[in-house]
Amino acid sequence: MARRDKLLTSPLRFAPTESPLQSFVTSLSTPSILFRSLSAAAVLAVLNVATAVSIGTLVFSGPLTSFVSLGIGLFLVATAVTGFLVPATSGYKALLAGPRAGQSPIFAAMAATIALTMQGQPTETIAVTVVAAILVTTLVVGAFMFTVGLAKMGTLARYIPFPVMGGFFAGLGYLLTKGGITVAAGPLVEAGNFASFLTPDVMMHLLPAIIFGAVLFAIEQRISHWLLVPTFLAAAIGLFYLVLWAGGSSIEIATQQGWLTTFDAQVTSFFPIATPSQLPLVDWNVVAQQSGTIVVLCILSVIMLLLDISGVEIIINRDLDPNRELRSAGLSNIVGTFVTSPLGFGAAADTAVASKLGGNRFLMIAIYTMLIIAVIVIGPAPIAFVPSSIVGGFLVYIGLSFLIEWVWKKRDKLPFADVLVICIILVAVAVFGILEGVAAGVVLATVLFVHKYSQLSVIKTAMDGAEHVSNIDRHKDDQGYLDQHGHLVQIFVLQGFLFFGSASRLLEKIKLVVDAGDRGTRRFLVIDFTRVDEMDSSAANSFSKLMQICVRERILLCLAGNQPSILSRLEGLGEELELPNGVVRSFADLDTAAGWCDDQLLLDFKHGNSSDQVMNPDELLAGLIGDDRAVPVISSYFHRLSIAAGEVLFEQGQSGDSLYLILSGSVSIVINLPGGQSLTVRTMRAGSILGEMAVYTGSPRSASALARQDCALFCLSVESYHRLVSESPAEAGVFASCIVKLMAERLGRANRAVLALTR
Repeated sequence: MARRDKLLTSPLRFAPTESPLQSFVTSLSTPSILFRSLSAAAVLAVLNVATAVSIGTLVFSGPLTSFVSLGIGLFLVATAVTGFLVPATSGYKALLAGPRAGQSPIFAAMAATIALTMQGQPTETIAVTVVAAILVTTLVVGAFMFTVGLAKMGTLARYIPFPVMGGFFAGLGYLLTKGGITVAAGPLVEAGNFASFLTPDVMMHLLPAIIFGAVLFAIEQRISHWLLVPTFLAAAIGLFYLVLWAGGSSIEIATQQGWLTTFDAQVTSFFPIATPSQLPLVDWNVVAQQSGTIVVLCILSVIMLLLDISGVEIIINRDLDPNRELRSAGLSNIVGTFVTSPLGFGAAADTAVASKLGGNRFLMIAIYTMLIIAVIVIGPAPIAFVPSSIVGGFLVYIGLSFLIEWVWKKRDKLPFADVLVICIILVAVAVFGILEGVAAGVVLATVLFVHKYSQLSVIKTAMDGAEHVSNIDRHKDDQGYLDQHGHLVQIFVLQGFLFFGSASRLLEKIKLVVDAGDRGTRRFLVIDFTRVDEMDSSAANSFSKLMQICVRERILLCLAGNQPSILSRLEGLGEELELPNGVVRSFADLDTAAGWCDDQLLLDFKHGNSSDQVMNPDELLAGLIGDDRAVPVISSYFHRLSIAAGEVLFEQGQSGDSLYLILSGSVSIVINLPGGQSLTVRTMRAGSILGEMAVYTGSPRSASALARQDCALFCLSVESYHRLVSESPAEAGVFASCIVKLMAERLGRANRAVLALTR
């Protein structure tokens, strides 16, 4: 994009907080503000008059050349109307607005399509229909902008893939360059006839335009100054008339040879653009056929406006409400339609130029608007002296800027796939047209996105049963058996969106794990869907294949997670496949599923301890301590305790006065949450120990303990422990070592789980 379309950031001096009327009066009465506003308005008026002339000439080229004054007037009116209404309703009162060069190829394509469709009809009828189509487009786009802003959806348009935007702007660059060449050639060429561009006369007209655009672009890369473009335009026009004078030619001859634009002698003003008497000439059916182009302009205009508003925020160093700016631009264009003003909205580039010149007041906008109105009133006479090659060269300059910015410069900044999308869109725009190019880009970007997303792993964590830290504490013999046979339980925690690409890769990874396991042995596969957002039908089909594999390999499939819709769909698949009972099971969460798998493994362990079996306390202590001589001494300081299911063993926040060995039953460790809620964090079964931290540290209980079943407990109070330490220090040391070993084992299992999570 041209450097003029980049942000020329500079420090700004803002007006103090005051009413709009006070600000306007202050600006008029302050010479420094008045001078800066005049200077900024004059420079921007020159630039935007040149832009309006270029756009109008491009849109009304070819068979519409005789109505080029109508086209120029049309976009000059837009420069004045939107240039005033948009900042007047915007959150920034010095926002420059007007027709955008990036939209001109679309309007030109629309005009060319209408001219082709209405071929053979009077040129005036075609021209009026083109004007009607442009104004209808403006009305629809304005209404769309206003609706998007009213619905506060200003951020949604930013989800358009960046390569698609880049390809679109590159395509606009091609169309602008092509349009500049067409404008420079003028009536000497036939639309669609490439050979007509190669004649010596045409090449003589094209060469100055190409040189103008290329030289201006090259200089601009080295000199970044707001006076560059207007100075270069003035110098080029002066050089043209110097060559004309040196060659002994005249303005009449230059006009006859196509160097200068011919305007209808009866046209003395650019306004009014059209009169009510011309309405019957409009072919509304042809206008309606432009609906596809109008839709593209709706989306494009919202995107361009939001991008420019982001740029303006950087320039003025404060935030603007994108939804307000959308409503402002939409309302301005709706109103502008009824005074024959085509589409226009805020431009960061022009606003940057204005800020560089100190034009940060609405006074600058008022002066700027009056200057544009003066050009409209004076009419086409002065513009007729601007050579067509310079107007075309200005379009070539803008087009080259787009192409260099979005193709050449992006080749090293973007991934190859994104650059490829940009180039394919550019080629599609050149060969087929702007609508087809954008459609091709969206399809290609979607395919690439699906491919890239499918490369992302939906497996958040993969581990076996031994690596998973269960929320169930068991007898150490049971836990030892589970650690030894944990490889029979494979756990996969999934995340993200499951679709055909990611689900296929997931199935391949699970099959690798299944194939590497002990075949012929009953195994368990746990899949956690808690972090899965959604699953499509193709992914569900992959899971149906997985279920069939599980039947063949004697694997029990456990589905976990609080995703009822996903789990019910998978359970339905199991019913459709008529799988044997028990092959697929559903659980509320991962811990419940893993705990069930552990219980199933322990059924094969003959030394397993049931929660209904009351363990011998001395045998339990002997297993924990590993010192048979110390057991009788330590056991004498314990006492038995029984609690019924549902009773509270201790409350969160109470002082810790005892530790407990569970001889039978199970106890839930519950944390009380704000709002009367509670969370079960662990389940302690027969053979486990609880409450030991409070005994050793003396701190309050960090959680509550609730009996899930009738429990038989072996209790050691703090007082009894202190007596054990004072009366039998050796045995107390053995018991303390047992507690330390128990905590170390728990920490070791937690470390294994952490390692599994980092794989």
